Amino acid sequence: MAPATESSARAYWTAFIGLFFDYYDLFLFIYLEKVLAAAFGLSGTESSGLQFVGLAGVGLGALVFGYFADRFGRGRIMLAVFGVYLVGVAGLSLAWNYPSLVGFRLLASLALGAEWGISHTFLNERVGRKRSYRYAALLQLAILGGLLAALANKYLLPVWGWRWLFAASLLPIMVLSIMRWRMLASGRAGEGRGASGAGQQVRETARLGVAMVANGRTFLLCFALASLTIASGLVNVFFVKELPQTPLYIALFWVNLVPGLLLGAWIVRRGGVRRALGAYAVALIALSLFAWGSQWDGRKLAFALTLPVLNGIPFGLMGAYFNEVFGSYRTMLSGAAYNLGRILAGFSPVLIAALGLHTGGNYFLFSAAVGVGVLLLGPWLPRESRLPAS
Repeated sequence: MAPATESSARAYWTAFIGLFFDYYDLFLFIYLEKVLAAAFGLSGTESSGLQFVGLAGVGLGALVFGYFADRFGRGRIMLAVFGVYLVGVAGLSLAWNYPSLVGFRLLASLALGAEWGISHTFLNERVGRKRSYRYAALLQLAILGGLLAALANKYLLPVWGWRWLFAASLLPIMVLSIMRWRMLASGRAGEGRGASGAGQQVRETARLGVAMVANGRTFLLCFALASLTIASGLVNVFFVKELPQTPLYIALFWVNLVPGLLLGAWIVRRGGVRRALGAYAVALIALSLFAWGSQWDGRKLAFALTLPVLNGIPFGLMGAYFNEVFGSYRTMLSGAAYNLGRILAGFSPVLIAALGLHTGGNYFLFSAAVGVGVLLLGPWLPRESRLPAS
């Protein structure tokens, strides 16, 4: 790992500003799904296809841009990613038919898929292992971009319409792009091996193949962890629509993640990742079974407001943990494990509806099953260790 010689604050904000818009865009599309379907007269199949393209783009972007970041430098690719995102969002605001909507959605999603892996790896390399979990947890505060999306959907969408809602993102994205460029220009551009000649390309391909085989088991375990824990978060997004949609509850729903992020970092520092995930799983099972079996009138509200606190634990630690367990190509592998997990987790609301768990408060059985899954997965997860230099 490179020594943490740069300003930690500069590194943090360089990573944060991109990840914030990742979450903003992710949740904005969830909120605008029905609006876009009505605007373009989409069938159920077309609307589902649009959502799938967004998810698929996130996974593909994590792989492609993550690989480029490992080859040519995290900092350089962070700048390129923002440029791609800018074009994608501009196109979305001007989309004229379904194919154009799908195309620009894919373009924006490619960029967004790159942000998680690149941002966490970039930050991890600059703050040092001793502080990596704390900074990874703080970086996940970028998920408050979802709060911005919720407020924009509630208060700006009725006034501006969906096109101007996308167009309004262009100015802050351009400003943040300049900020990111200045931050990167004042420090290092990021590690990368560069490229040269056909022989180098052959050796690089061979090295990539060896790395993927060597990390295959770890990748599958991290993918499973991401899938389960992100599913828990999406369950709550799905479930919370039934609760009071006042500004107070909307803010509480998102801000309640913060204690969980900090709690997770604290447990990791004292007991390790497995203990933190075990505490999360046990608490999730207990909360879910209480909400399912209790006759208390406030059980749904208590569940909706407590679950984000618990979800903050795995959300906050995965960025640093994935960077530790992947020894090489960690930008690509960590980003892909997380984002492919996000794709699989994206089908959890469909599964809940298919199983009839969306009626009678049975969401709680699904979240309890997620907790059991994490508990069973825990002993198989690799222990965190000092990250070797790549």
